[in-house]
Amino acid sequence: MLLKDIAEWWNRLPVAAKRYIAFQAFTIPVLFAWILVPYLMLATGLTVAEAGIVLTVASAIAAVVNIIIGRVLDRAEPVMFIALISFIEGVAYLVYMYGFLASIVLLVVAAAVIERLARGFYPVYAVYEYDVYPEEIREKAFALHNLVPYLVQLATYPVIGYVLAVLTSNLSAQIASLCVFASASITLGFLALVWLPRIGVRRIEVSQPLLLRRIPRAFIKISLAMIVFGIAFELCQPLIVANLFIEIARNPLLGLALYETFAALPVVIVSPLILRIDRRYGVALLALGMGLIALADLLLGFSYRVEIALLAAIVASSGYALMDPFFMDVLFSTIPEDYRGTLLGSLAAIRRLVGIVMPAIAGFIAEINAHLPFILAAIIVVFSMSLTLNVAKPRYSKL
Repeated sequence: MLLKDIAEWWNRLPVAAKRYIAFQAFTIPVLFAWILVPYLMLATGLTVAEAGIVLTVASAIAAVVNIIIGRVLDRAEPVMFIALISFIEGVAYLVYMYGFLASIVLLVVAAAVIERLARGFYPVYAVYEYDVYPEEIREKAFALHNLVPYLVQLATYPVIGYVLAVLTSNLSAQIASLCVFASASITLGFLALVWLPRIGVRRIEVSQPLLLRRIPRAFIKISLAMIVFGIAFELCQPLIVANLFIEIARNPLLGLALYETFAALPVVIVSPLILRIDRRYGVALLALGMGLIALADLLLGFSYRVEIALLAAIVASSGYALMDPFFMDVLFSTIPEDYRGTLLGSLAAIRRLVGIVMPAIAGFIAEINAHLPFILAAIIVVFSMSLTLNVAKPRYSKL
């Protein structure tokens, strides 16, 4: 029955949405590098605080560069940006590899700068999703957007983790594997160019200031909720999770791979259920989902065994699968179509400012105690939940 629901909603999506979701699924194995790089930072001798400083310095440099190039490239077909992101991240992984192999911290910083240049263009994803996901079934589209990539993660991450952490447990081999991730990322860039449907030129505001007179109040509230939630997310970023697993796991890299595998399982199970749930229950699912994420952070905060951390991955992922389709629906519902690029870009710019300082802050907190960032994150998620529900109630009460 669930397969029938998946097929039914999938068939209702436009071609651009289907190809975009498939493209996101193709990127999932490459994103294992997001786990591998922080682990290698710590495994090659950096402390968690030092690694946090490296990422903060890199984010600050990248932000300045993004402001400059953002003013030049703020008008383009979104597919061009999606391809550019893959190209830049591929180059970053190559520079990371040389930096780790040569033990040159400046090269690692340079790689982090390059990687964060790509992240400066991430607003293009939201703009593309805004255009290709039909408004009347947007939460269903985001459920499929989660389901398909996480199916790929569930299938590939145990294999990648086993190969890197068990079959090739040598640190040099793990570093050299970044060349494979780089090649795959660059290939995805070419795939985006030739396969993703073009939707026309859109104004992608990478670094423009907020236009206060034109911003709906509901958008301000949900944006604040997203920013606060982003702070909690940054406190639990991959560097901090890697630091925790180095403390509690015999084979930290394998543990991290299993953590991401366990995180994929609930999304695969829950997302099809979202397809059968009426959006009138959006408020309840938002509350349940964000509550589960806070609980998962607490589990990590008090976990001294890998098994508890893996349970936390399941709980957090269940919460994400429940909340994300409705959170994105609420966010997009507050954005006037004429200003979608400006508002989404401005929101991303503010979140990027948070992302600049948080690696160092999270690193210093984790240096004090590896569990403390997760406990603080749980408290922050609860605050974000209260803001989110304040905006969601009026939207879903009308249905």
